[in-house]
Formats: sequence, structure tokens, C-alpha cells
Amino acid sequence: MSTMPVRLQRAAALAMLAATVAACSGGASVAGAGSIGAAAQRSANQFLGRYVRPNGRVVRPDQSWDTVSEGQAYGMLLAEIAGRPAVFGRIWHWTRSHLQLPDGLFAFHANSAGQVLGQNPASDADVLIAWALLRYDAAHAAAMHRQGRRVAAAVLVHEVTAGPGRTSILAAGPWGTGRPASLNPSYWALPALTGLGQLTGTRQWRRLASGAVAMTVRLTRGGRELPPDWAVLTGRGKLAPSPSPDGTERQVEYGLAAQRTIPWFAFSCYPRAHALASRWWRLLRRPDRARALALHPNGRPVNADPAPMSFVAAASAAQAAGQQTASHRLLDRAAAQQHRRPTYYGGAWTALGLALFSGALTSPCLAKSQA
Repeated sequence: MSTMPVRLQRAAALAMLAATVAACSGGASVAGAGSIGAAAQRSANQFLGRYVRPNGRVVRPDQSWDTVSEGQAYGMLLAEIAGRPAVFGRIWHWTRSHLQLPDGLFAFHANSAGQVLGQNPASDADVLIAWALLRYDAAHAAAMHRQGRRVAAAVLVHEVTAGPGRTSILAAGPWGTGRPASLNPSYWALPALTGLGQLTGTRQWRRLASGAVAMTVRLTRGGRELPPDWAVLTGRGKLAPSPSPDGTERQVEYGLAAQRTIPWFAFSCYPRAHALASRWWRLLRRPDRARALALHPNGRPVNADPAPMSFVAAASAAQAAGQQTASHRLLDRAAAQQHRRPTYYGGAWTALGLALFSGALTSPCLAKSQA
């Protein structure tokens, strides 16, 4: 399938976005002089200034000042977006010193003193850390790239499970590769998976990306439902949404985790993923749904409280559907909500969302990586 219409649509949308978006962040225009890239840099700097300690630990003040490996990955990516390699280096040094396990993966949780509380790795953080290290392009790049290749190889060895047929699927972590396998669709960051394929030359990353798209098509009934926070894959190949494996969610939800799926898919190189994001706009275009902290996969509200991530996800779906005016408005609301009630997660995804819209977190789409 040709990707030219998708790429042309995206280019036109980004041109319009750069010229017109004006989000509320401390009373100033996020787009500033008309550059969405500059807006992404400013938002990244705001995240780094608020949530990164001088020693490189990324903290969650709204959650007892703890640290998760996901946050370290976000910090590294946003330090790159902000053009601050020294901050990148400090974040990586703390991550490597405190969270990296002997197999190359990362413990997912540390307390406010930096002491590890939970060693089970989370594959989204592992993938994004590998991607950030391999994208790094400043002093000591060769050493960073060696570490990135080590982490990437560890992901493929420890965090991949067999899917239906010959497909390979990124599980939620090494603990989730058995049967039933534990899956988190929002961990399938397609730009990272395809980027790792390009940066390492390893074809398995493209297979993981293709498998993720195929599995999400099944999970969401071709986009007629929203992606769930969690899913399970049985030994007989049955795939189904599920509550969270740790019991914190007692029902299937499209929540703050699943909402990441939409920007990862909307700004990928896969037309089928872009089409899914476009279809999800039909379920998110109502204002009460676009803002909601959590929805049932059919779009019924579960928790109507607003969150920046919710707005970023809805904005990405609107962009995929060609609804630029709605997309701009939702980005405005994401930034305004983060300014009104700042949170670690909201700050991260306000900045990451702008980076995806600007193209700073995407790679050129190679024909052989399309599906």
C-alpha cells in the first residue's frame, strides 16, 4: 500500500499546526513565533526543570516523589528534544547506576530515596531507553550507542513472546512472556520500534511493529473500540482485553496508559496504524470523552476528570482523521490543564505530544518498514 497520501496529509497538517496552534502554558503561546518544534523544546525544558533532579533522577512529586523507569526514558528523550546533552548524560548515569539489572533491562520502580522497590522491568521503558541511547548525537555518542545496542538486544531476548502464526509480540515485561501473556498496547511505541530497526539493522524490530499493529486491530475490532490498558494472549491464541495484572484496575479500561497508544500509532509509518487512530476519533470527538481520565473501550465514561494525556490522545486521533481545528484546540487544552494542575505524567506527555506533532520523535519512513 502506498504511504504517500498519509505522508502528504501529515505534512500539510504540520504546516497548518505550526502556523496556527497557540496553547496556554503560563499565559504564553506554546507555538511562539510559529514553530511547533520550538514549542516542543520549551515544553521539554519545562519538564526537565520541574521533574529532573540535579543527579539525573526523574521524580513524580504528585506520587510521593518516587521514580519509575518510564520517567527516566521520558527524561532522556526530552533532554534530546531540548538540546541538552549534559542533562541527558546525568539522567542516563542515574538510570544505569540505580535501575539497570545484570541482564541489561531496568527495574521499574524506586522510592523517593532512589532505592529500588520493584525489579520487574517494564518493556516500554526498556524500549524507549534503548531508542534514546541510539538516537543520541552528542559527546560520547559511541559509548551511548554501545549501551543502547545492549539494552535493545536484552529486550529482544527477554521481553518478546510468540504471537499467532509467526508473529512476535512485545510483552509487558519478562514476567509477562508466558501463557497467558500480559500485554500493554501502549508499550507498542511504533516510532521507537521502527526506529530501533533502522538504528540496529535488526529485522525483528519491524516484525514487532507489524505484529503490534495486527494485534491492536484485533483488540479494538478494527478501531470500533478504543485500545485497552491491558490485554492477555492465551496459549491457544485467544486475545482479549483484561483488567490490570496487579489488580489496580478491576475492569477493562481505556485509561492513562492506553491513551499513549493513539499518538504512537497516529505518528507511525504504518498506514493501518494511522487508520486505527483516525477511527478512534469517532469515539473521542465528544468533549466529555476527549477530556476523560478513563473510558470504557466503547467510549462510555468511567472517570470524567480531565487530564493532559487524555487531550493529547484525542488531539492525535483528530490529527489522524484530518480534523486539524479540533486537534489544535485539544492541544491547547492539554497545555492549559497541565498549567492549571501540573503533574509529572501530564508534563511528560504534553512535551512528548508536541515532539511527535513536530516530527522530532519520528524517523523517515522506509518503504520496507511499511505494513
